Parts: sequence; structure tokens; C-alpha cells
Amino acid sequence: MSAPIFSVIMPVWHPDPTHLSAAIDSVVNQTTSEWELIAVCDGPQPPEVMDVLASDDPRIIVVERPEQGGIIAASAAALEVATGEFIALLDNDDLLSLDALGSCAWELTRWPDVDVMYTDEDKLDLEGNRRRAFFKPGWSPEQLRSTMYIGHLGMYRRELVLAVGGFRKGYDGSQDHDLALRVTEKARRIVHVPRICYHWRESEGSTALNPESKDWAYEAGVRAVQSHYDRCSIPAVARRHDLIPGLITLDPNPDHDFGLVSIIMPTSGGAKLINGQTLTLIDNAIQSVLDRSSYRNFEIITVLDAQGTDDVAARITAIDPDKVKVLRDSRPFNFSAACNLGAINAKGETLLFLNDDTQVITENWLERLLLHAQLPGVGAVGACLEFPDGRIQHGGVVLRNGGCAHLYAGSFGENPGYFAELVMPVNTSAITGACLAVTKENFESVGGFTLELPLNFNDIDLCLKLLRNGLRTVFDGETRLVHYESTTRDPIVHGWEYDIFADRWWNILSHDPYDNPNRAKTPDASVNPPDTLVKLRELRHQVYHGRPWPLGPPVFND
Repeated sequence: MSAPIFSVIMPVWHPDPTHLSAAIDSVVNQTTSEWELIAVCDGPQPPEVMDVLASDDPRIIVVERPEQGGIIAASAAALEVATGEFIALLDNDDLLSLDALGSCAWELTRWPDVDVMYTDEDKLDLEGNRRRAFFKPGWSPEQLRSTMYIGHLGMYRRELVLAVGGFRKGYDGSQDHDLALRVTEKARRIVHVPRICYHWRESEGSTALNPESKDWAYEAGVRAVQSHYDRCSIPAVARRHDLIPGLITLDPNPDHDFGLVSIIMPTSGGAKLINGQTLTLIDNAIQSVLDRSSYRNFEIITVLDAQGTDDVAARITAIDPDKVKVLRDSRPFNFSAACNLGAINAKGETLLFLNDDTQVITENWLERLLLHAQLPGVGAVGACLEFPDGRIQHGGVVLRNGGCAHLYAGSFGENPGYFAELVMPVNTSAITGACLAVTKENFESVGGFTLELPLNFNDIDLCLKLLRNGLRTVFDGETRLVHYESTTRDPIVHGWEYDIFADRWWNILSHDPYDNPNRAKTPDASVNPPDTLVKLRELRHQVYHGRPWPLGPPVFND
């Protein structure tokens, strides 16, 4: 028999015989026959389990280990005898969908150089009902650093798995996350199959039912991610998220020098009545940067438009003459032109475009944005922006149905998002220009902001130009700012602006590479337990506590 395409690896340790039988049947009944199933008995198993494993099918290979060695030892034993082009990981009580392997085999006909494939998944409750579908994004390296989102069904080219050392000891419970990080570092192509091909069974003591049931596994996950940071020379420290089990937080190394960052802020220098108080926007924005930024190697370049007077220029400069520089732009207001002018005069290696109607919340916001912006393969980086009342204004930009929109706009600020995507770095096709970091080299490589889009879509256009050059966009939900949206310009989007934008990007506006065709049918709501939301609300209050807030503390919606 010729070597199969897929080697399905299944460690076996005292499963429910009925569940084990169903797992095996889900492989046997696949629409493709190009597979082998390697079941590794991790030590002696009950007779009823061995009865289920007994089979005349030559594609089912049973390996019996004399002693229990754990899931890593069992997986390594399976890898030793696997002959397939790809290995697929299956737990001994879970199920593959009928066309799981066939769907992946079809992708191989499209992308013969693929080294990693992953599919969508859902859960099987205690009664066997399917629920909690996880419709995953396209390949998102930033998200994998925070959580093992690839999960089930994961496919890895066997030769590459062997080349990176296979399953490593010391990562029990997160051995698949560790493997995924090491393999994706070397993979030529990574493909997401947007189909539910795996049904993860919930059982007493499983993380599928109780995320807090395997605390030791989460610690192993932190070690796996930190090892990845070290291999990739990412100046960050991995730690467990304060509230969400299994989520790993990235903290930039506070001693790392990210170089000079030029913060570019177009402005008219005007004031706005907000919540009954008059706020001078640019003054407030600059002061929040000066007061709340733990990273201090920055310059602030304000581009003052034709409405600004000499008195305004003098007032802005006086806020901090060592940090703040004012450029005068007498042309009719053009956001793209103003930003480009600031970039030309910037001394920093990294540019941060910031609206004058923003206000910093997260103290290490600069370190977080700079860390991502300076990673290889990254173009633009943005933050989560909130309205003054605590609701979300921007949670990344999604391209759907020929248009684009801010994710989570109007949602309450404590919402962790769909599978916690609002509280970690993820990849999106675009972000808002209200807070956008990019290296000067990458900015200049795409010609900066497009002058033909003076007010709207220029930020999304920039991100898509970077994407076309092979540079991904990062949305970091842990970096937060307040945005007094559209207080400095006309908020109306004109038809001619959309026409120009759509003519340039019609081919991607309905095919967002980081969206999921099933996701559009699913509310962008939290899947976390209600008590997590309560804890997040408390944590958010702590973030604001003790800091000056010119308009009073924000109001959190229930």
C-alpha cells in the first residue's frame, strides 16, 4: 500500500469505550480513504478499550506502550511509526466530521506547498449536541501567540514536524501549542479551511467543558510562548491573562529600546463641547501622551491646518517645547496630505499617526504598538478605541459585502469579544488611522497615505497597500485609548470617496482574508461566562482609578 496522505494520531488513555468507538468510526467513515489511524495505548488499558481497538482494517495501527508516559510520549510514539504526508491530531473521545480529511485533501490540490492546515471546530455537550462553533480567522500569527486558536483540526506536514524536533518534553497539556508555534515559524504556507471539521467532546474534567480544569496545562502554554519569543527575538514576556483561562498576555520588555517614535497629529487646534465641558482637543491629546506614556523616547509632530492661528501654534508648542513640534499647513484640509507632511519631517524610525481627539488609557501603549510594528512581516498596528462612555468605537476593521466596518462598534467596553479577540493582539485586514503605527520604511514603501482620499478610507487604503506588499495588520485589543470620534471634521462619507476606494480594492472587499464566511452570520458576542465579564468590568475600573480624567470617570454600560 502506498503511503497515505494523512496519519491521524490518537493517544489512548482509559477513554469511554463508546466515545472511543465513535472516534474511530469518524475516521473510518471519511469520504477519502487516504489515511492511517495510529492509536497509541499509553500504558495498559481496560479490556473493553482493547476490544474497541481490535480491528482487521490494515489502516488502523495500534501501538501498545508498556507504561504510561503521558500525552507527549504517546504522541511521539505515534509520530515514529507514521508514514503519511501530514499528521492530524485527534483526541480519543472526539469526532471528525465526515468530510474533514477530504476537505483538507482538496486544499492540497490548490496549494501543494502548504505545510500547515487548520479547520473550524465546535463542541459536543454531555448529551452529544453540537454547540459553540468556533469560526476561525485566516492565518493569524499574533493570535497564535496568545492562544492555541488553530486547535482542532490541526494538520502538519510530517517532514517539517520531524525537522523541528516533534513533540517536546516539558509541555504537557500544551504540547500541540508548542508544536504549532515551532512548525509555523518554518512553514512555507499556512491554510485555513473554513469548515467545521472537528467536534470536541465536553466531559467532566476536560478544558472543553471547564477551562479552569487543567491549570498546569496553561503554565505549559506560557512556557511554550516564551520559548517562541526567545527563538524569534521578540522582546516580550509571556504571562497568563489575569482573568481568562488559557489566554496568554504579551508584555513588552520594559528595558528594550524601540528607538525614537514620531507621533504625528493633524489638528486645527480647536475646542469641543463634550459632556457639558469645553475640551481643547489637541492640548488634551498631547497632555495624555506626556502624562500616561511609560515609554519616553518620542517626539510629537502636530500638523496645524489653515484654521490654526499663530496663537494656537505657540500654545501647543508651550505644552512641552522639548517634545512638541508644530508644522503649518495652509492648504485645504486633507488628512492624507497632513499625515504625509508629518512623516516627511519625522525623525523617528517608527511613525504613529494619532488623532487629536484621542486620549491615552494604557500606560505601555507605545511599547505595545512599537513592539508589533517592528516585527518582521507586520505593516500597520492599531489599538482598541473607546467612546468617552466606555463603549467600543473601534475593534479592528472587517471587509464584508463590498464595504468595510468597525468591529464591535457600540459594544460595551468590557466585552472580551468573539473567543476573546478583543483582549489580545490579532490580525485584521485594516485598522483606523485614529491610532496607527507603522515603521517609516514600510510607510514609504507604499507611498504613504493616498492623496485622492483626503478624508475617509485613507487609513484602510494604507493597510491594504501594506497587505498587498505582504505585510499584515495587527489590532491589539489590550492597547486602549478614548476617541472623541469625528469631533474635528465632517463625519459624512461621500459617494465619490467610496467609488475611488472601491475601484482600488473591489477584489478584496468581499473576501477579507482574516474574516470567516460563517462569522458574518454569528453575532460578535462574548462566549465567556458572565462572571468573567463582571471581573473584566472591575479590572477596567482599576485601569482608570487614580488617574486624572478631565471629563470625569467613564461610564460603563451593563
